[in-house]
Amino acid sequence: MEVSPLMIVLQAVPFLVTVGGLYLIIFKPMLAMLAERERSIHGYATEAELLQEEVAGKMSELEDRLVEARAEATAERSRLRQEALDAEQATLQKARSHAEGILDEARGELAKESDKASQELKGTTAALSLQIASNVLGRELEGQA
Repeated sequence: MEVSPLMIVLQAVPFLVTVGGLYLIIFKPMLAMLAERERSIHGYATEAELLQEEVAGKMSELEDRLVEARAEATAERSRLRQEALDAEQATLQKARSHAEGILDEARGELAKESDKASQELKGTTAALSLQIASNVLGRELEGQA
C-alpha cells in the first residue's frame, strides 16, 4: 500500500473542515460560556468577600454599641442604687429623729410623773410616820413636819 499525498490531503480536508466547524459551533461558544462563568464566579466571590467585610464592620459597630449600652446601664444602675441608699438613709434619719423626739417626750413625762410621785410620797411619808409614831406611842401626835 502506497500512501499518496493526494489521499492524505483528501482525508485531511474533511477532518480540518469538521474540526473548524466543531470549533465554531461547539468549542468557541462553550469556551466563551466557561469564561463568562469563571468571570461571574470570581465576581460573586469578590462580592461575597465585600459583603463579609461589611458584615464584620457592622458586627464590630454593634458590639461597640452593646458595650456602650452595658456601661450606661451599669452607670444608671449604680446611680439608682445610690439614690435608693440615700433615700433609705434619709428615711432612717427621719425615723430616728422622730423616735428620739418621742423618747425625749416620754422621758420628760416620766420625769414629771416621778417628781409628782416623789412629792406625793414625801407628803404621804410624813403623814404615815406620824400615824406610825402615834400607834407606837399610843397617843395622838401633832404634825411637826
